[in-house]
Amino acid sequence: AGALHIREHLRDISAIFGFHVWPSVETGIVASRPGTIMASAVFFKCVFKGKGTHGAMPHLGRDPVVAASAAIVALQTLVSRTSSPFDSNVVSVTQFKAGEAFNVIPDETTIGGTMRTMTEKSMHELIEKATEMMQSVGKAYGCEAEVSWMEEDKPITPPVVNSKKAHAFASEVGKILLGNGNVVDTEPSMAAEDFSYYTQMVDGAFIFLGIRNESLGSVWPLHHPKFMADEEVLPIGAAYHTALALAALDGGPSGESAFAKKEKEEL
Repeated sequence: AGALHIREHLRDISAIFGFHVWPSVETGIVASRPGTIMASAVFFKCVFKGKGTHGAMPHLGRDPVVAASAAIVALQTLVSRTSSPFDSNVVSVTQFKAGEAFNVIPDETTIGGTMRTMTEKSMHELIEKATEMMQSVGKAYGCEAEVSWMEEDKPITPPVVNSKKAHAFASEVGKILLGNGNVVDTEPSMAAEDFSYYTQMVDGAFIFLGIRNESLGSVWPLHHPKFMADEEVLPIGAAYHTALALAALDGGPSGESAFAKKEKEEL
């Protein structure tokens, strides 16, 4: 997470603003919200160590494939049975790596994935429960489960929390620049963004820049192999960033800025 290291060198900052292109929002529209807008994220890997054997003689080994499969099913209950229905959490297993031969039960099976929560407290609780669950399931199937949260390489990303002051300020500037109808509220996303490290230290607002344009084919989700961005958003984003910077330097993110007043007088 680059922001985690960059913020150590930031000094004398009163406000910070960030953008991310967003394919579910039409080009020309910007979307944000006060409070939490993006989730906390963590990645995990678990190696189930058993005892390999011939596929025709499973009783002579300890099958890590079955143990890993059972753990994947069990992990789904972290959200459905151990988390409050009013607390948004996601557990997704996205990797499953086992043997190569069709007739051999391997010694090891590895699963990996990600978890998302809307608060840091929920994240730490979920990590504790998931670790215990994977280790317990592995033991029940005669396997050792080594769980890694990879925090040295991939630290836990905190949730992005927009301050009320910065959000109100960004919305006001956006409405003057783009028009009232082109600045909208949005629901939170369970995606994550290391901009969160900045909003931990200073008033900030993170904003989604719409790039959806069906005529150009700019409709695919983020990280999809067919993803493309409507480049008409580039001057919009540049102008909005510039307007926010000028307005913030003039008045700061506390209600209506001097920049906003000046623009209204000109209109």
